[in-house]
Amino acid sequence: MDKTRGTSLLSGFAVNLSLLAWLAGAMTAPVAAEGRWRSGAPVPTPRSEIAVAELGGRIYVAGGIGWLGTTGAFEVYDPKRDRWRALASLPVPLHHLGMAAAGNRIYVTGGYRDIFFTPDSKSAWAYDPASDRWRPIADMPAPRAAHRMAAIGGKLYVVGGVGPDPRALMVYDPAKDAWDRTSAPLPTAREHLAVAVVNAKLFVIGGRWRGRGNLAVIEVYDPARDGWTRKADMPTPRGGHTAGALGGRIHVTGGEEFSPSRTFAAHEVFDPKADRWTVFDPLPTARHGLGSAAVNGRWYVIGGGTGAGAKTFVTLTGAVEIFTP
Repeated sequence: MDKTRGTSLLSGFAVNLSLLAWLAGAMTAPVAAEGRWRSGAPVPTPRSEIAVAELGGRIYVAGGIGWLGTTGAFEVYDPKRDRWRALASLPVPLHHLGMAAAGNRIYVTGGYRDIFFTPDSKSAWAYDPASDRWRPIADMPAPRAAHRMAAIGGKLYVVGGVGPDPRALMVYDPAKDAWDRTSAPLPTAREHLAVAVVNAKLFVIGGRWRGRGNLAVIEVYDPARDGWTRKADMPTPRGGHTAGALGGRIHVTGGEEFSPSRTFAAHEVFDPKADRWTVFDPLPTARHGLGSAAVNGRWYVIGGGTGAGAKTFVTLTGAVEIFTP
């Protein structure tokens, strides 16, 4: 073989190796999916560490950290009119609270009452949209804050957070006004987590825990068998984020970490059937302590703080950003 031909073959071989390496990377890399973000009318009360729930096609936002400290603001958003309206305030100002809708009521649990982050609240309330009134319901078995709450089959599930026995899954039955904590506990303790419900199963997504930092762990609770399973880890470990179910898939965005100090805009979507994550177009405004809800095929991402940790207090936002896949 002459020298020129040998050099040409080696160059071709190197090019082919580079191409194969690129193809391998392309096949394993997350794929950006189509969709678009747009802005909606901002929340009248800018705040972070809020709770959000959907009921009857409207989105309710409760509590949080406001410009003057803990707020009891309770406001409702009409997606059709892109309009907000103030409602009866929470019975007490709260942040890092849990909220979910079941039947024709909105339920609120736990949270922090002040800016000293003392997890001492086990109180719970129910809100009636027809009368615009709150009433107390049975206290939780133990205090809980920085947790999440979701409704499945008419019952409310309080999961994760800070407080005594933080792995305990606490279940509220509105028909009996009673709590039960005998369900299988959450395998991985975490606070500042996110949750979503798909096919009557509770997906517990990420969060953080003492000494472990942000988590990528996804665990799923099936009430029918009172058992947990683990799914594929989230691509971006995070806490202080939000999640919502849309078209059988789970959208996750926002969040924060402390070293380095930053907030996340990454928008990642989980397909429970395929047990696989895909990267979508990022949230326009990176933030944490936010909330979200899905209505009529759109995902509404609301409020939060654009700065991580204590910067929340000076970076509050009322942003509403809406994703349409």
